[in-house]
Amino acid sequence: MTTTPEPNISVTNRPGREQLEQIYDILDECFAVGRGYFQERLDLDSSYDPDTTWFATVGGKVAANVQIFPLSIRVGQAVLQTGAMGSVAADPHYRGMGLTHKILAAQTDYMREADYDISVLLASKHAFYEKAGWRLIPETAYAVDNQARGGQPDGYEVIPFEPRYLDDIRVIYEQFNQNRTYTVVRNKTYWKDMIRWPEWKKSDCLLLQHHHKIVAYGIIEKKDTEQVFINELIYLDEAADGVEYLFHELCRLRPKAKHIMAMLPEDHKLYSYYQQHQAEPVPIHMAMWKMINLYSTFHKLQPELEQRLNGNDLMAEQELFIALQCGEDRVYLDYRQKRLSVSQSSQAGSRISVEVDERELISYIIFGYNAEGAAEAGAPARHADILQALFPKQQAVFYLTDKF
Repeated sequence: MTTTPEPNISVTNRPGREQLEQIYDILDECFAVGRGYFQERLDLDSSYDPDTTWFATVGGKVAANVQIFPLSIRVGQAVLQTGAMGSVAADPHYRGMGLTHKILAAQTDYMREADYDISVLLASKHAFYEKAGWRLIPETAYAVDNQARGGQPDGYEVIPFEPRYLDDIRVIYEQFNQNRTYTVVRNKTYWKDMIRWPEWKKSDCLLLQHHHKIVAYGIIEKKDTEQVFINELIYLDEAADGVEYLFHELCRLRPKAKHIMAMLPEDHKLYSYYQQHQAEPVPIHMAMWKMINLYSTFHKLQPELEQRLNGNDLMAEQELFIALQCGEDRVYLDYRQKRLSVSQSSQAGSRISVEVDERELISYIIFGYNAEGAAEAGAPARHADILQALFPKQQAVFYLTDKF
């Protein structure tokens, strides 16, 4: 798939080996981690598809590139195909020509054709990506003092990760994250690849045993800084009494860190610990989102949304005919006799018109509708009951191990 917006500029995907080497050279020049970091990420990805590597050439020379990392992200029982944008770089000699924006525009068209639903990127230059259509949705991390506390509970033992335990932690991950919004679906191949990727090498993993059964695991950044992130700490229900012990053993790996940070859903065992120890909320302004295909998104969300409506005391017995408007796109939701249908065209006469902007809608999908927050932001409370029923609060979390 190729476009030629200007005579001497070409934007395309599927680089040949020589072009890929030029891409790695640009990444090497732009990022301190070096070309090996980016090359390993693709070379060690069993599912890598050259279609996802996009680049711009100027006069035949590779001048900029952006990589799509396909992620399957849960929203309750539904799964949305997500284009995670990364490895964004331009040769310094060709900056100012709008090459990256041209690539992102072509990738948006490609993702729409390839059945992607939404896209996310992690960035600090928000204005740059806002121009390309991505919208910042802030998140909150929590920071707690790094203090050794407590002892070793009876029957529990912490051991270092070894590849032979991979199936154990994979099962724990699946059980803990079943229907948990914002988490990445990791199949066996993904796990096997992931423990060889550069991000995994930049962390340490410890396992919690209870009477010789692996019941939890934790991953902490391998950094020598004052603030260090817990990338993930995941456990079986039976391991709840050992979670704090595992947490403190992870903290002991980073004696120079003054604060241990984590992104925690409120139903996590550590969330109450953080609150009890006066954790400081830290705004994180990194994740930027873009709606790729509104209808595809809601078509995949249909079973989850139907279940939510059926479980809502206010809406379950009603008939609802909704026209949901997001920007220039519209999707129609028909709910009757506890069945929900999603369509691109309207069959009903009178409809409830619900209009949301892209940032609001993706925030509702990932985190849930917050009536109080919407009122504080000046958003109209009209149809808040419908939005609350469709998008109840989610115990959502994205694990930094999946960072792209």
